[in-house]
Amino acid sequence: MTTDQNGPCDSSITTEEELDTAIKVLLSDAHENGIDPEGSWVVQNGSAAPDWEVQVFELANRE
Repeated sequence: MTTDQNGPCDSSITTEEELDTAIKVLLSDAHENGIDPEGSWVVQNGSAAPDWEVQVFELANRE
């Protein structure tokens, strides 16, 4: 994943489907690289956008 002036994505996200895909890629990449994404993440954007809190929980296997 590359970083540009707008954040860690190298393209803009304009639909919910694109957001869903970006989140899947981000979480999968973190997991594959030994980073545990589970927990609460506070994202502070300054005046550019609202601040957010994102919570990530691993779901039980469906099998």
